[in-house]
Amino acid sequence: MNILIIRRDNIGDLLCTTPLMVGIKEQLKVDRLDVVTNAYVAPVLKGNHFIDTLYVYHKLKHGHTSFFKVIYERLKLIFNLRRHHYDYILAFDARALSLTRFLRKTKVLKPIIDWTNQTEVERAWELGQRMGLKGLPGPLTLPLHLYDSSSDIKNSQTLGIHISARRIKQQYPITAWAILIRTLHDIDPKLTFHIFWSPGDNQNPMHPGDDKKADTLKNTLKNLPIQFISTPTLESLMEGLQRCGSMIMCDGGAMHIAAALNRPIIALFGDSNAKRWRPWGVPYTIMQSETADVKDIEPSKIIEAWLHLVNSISTHKKSI
Repeated sequence: MNILIIRRDNIGDLLCTTPLMVGIKEQLKVDRLDVVTNAYVAPVLKGNHFIDTLYVYHKLKHGHTSFFKVIYERLKLIFNLRRHHYDYILAFDARALSLTRFLRKTKVLKPIIDWTNQTEVERAWELGQRMGLKGLPGPLTLPLHLYDSSSDIKNSQTLGIHISARRIKQQYPITAWAILIRTLHDIDPKLTFHIFWSPGDNQNPMHPGDDKKADTLKNTLKNLPIQFISTPTLESLMEGLQRCGSMIMCDGGAMHIAAALNRPIIALFGDSNAKRWRPWGVPYTIMQSETADVKDIEPSKIIEAWLHLVNSISTHKKSI
């Protein structure tokens, strides 16, 4: 049996699909499991053992390409995909569905659109259940070549804070981050902080950067035990996350990477669906205001939630 998954969206979406991919490979008699995705998110899959062929294309809006190159890539992609007959094609959006019209296939499966009360991992897993998958989805999976598992320090006295987010209502104000960090330092002077952000300026077409916000924090929080870590690559982000015992971060791709690395998370949600996009497979606490804007979440509430989360984890470990 040959199966093709077409998932063109963001890093978090793709990571939430990895339990399905692993389940297909482990439970079903699959000769081929191929995946189509875009160049920006492809690194979170590249090299994973459960994928036979990873087909990658560029989105015009991400830059680093041209209209004619995009057209050429699409035609080449269709040509390569047509060499295989797929028993199932899993198409996650309308454009993925339109691509299936040009392919040799037996059955096309689309995920449930009105999906609100369970996670995106379970939404993807439901497609596999239609093909015969049993049980529950496993953890999110990252390719081993992206990070060194032997470097997994997980220092409980190191708190990671990721300040970047794409969506406007997911962007926590830099002044609030400064208050939160300074207050936590006052509570526990032994605590060290790793501050992560996407580098570059906020006009970057592939991913808006937060260099200015990071500089503001550097100037505001001088003499505090902080390591500022720009993350131009997924490898640099993962390497930094592996040193942290826990994370405070906004909903986004980095949050799902932290979950894949088994980090406890305080997740700040704005106007996205927290039930659907919550961290999968790790201890977590969701923070979301009635206004659906992260700027309205008080730093004191976040601190209270983080203290409760880390204390509950510590208590659980002592009881084992």
